[in-house]
Amino acid sequence: MPAVSRKLTAFGVTAAIAAGAVAAPATSLAKATGPGRYTVSAATTYTFHNGPHQGIDGTLFKGNTFKVKRISKSGQWAYGMAYGHVNRHAWVRTADLKRSR
Repeated sequence: MPAVSRKLTAFGVTAAIAAGAVAAPATSLAKATGPGRYTVSAATTYTFHNGPHQGIDGTLFKGNTFKVKRISKSGQWAYGMAYGHVNRHAWVRTADLKRSR
């Protein structure tokens, strides 16, 4: 294997590890993981009434609360009661929620 190819491979592996280390803490800080009360951590997020990605119902804004009743099998969607101006049961992305204290 030529020296240039080894250097590029080593650089690519180092860059991939560094990118993963930077992204991991950010995603773990804001995500609904189970039932309970959460606040919206994203600037805005859409709510869906028929299921994930099926019929936009409203918009939640940063600081609005959401009481999670269940999480989808994929772990990417939460179903529960949306508080704010929506005030109804809906689905939202788990990545847009942060546990309330």
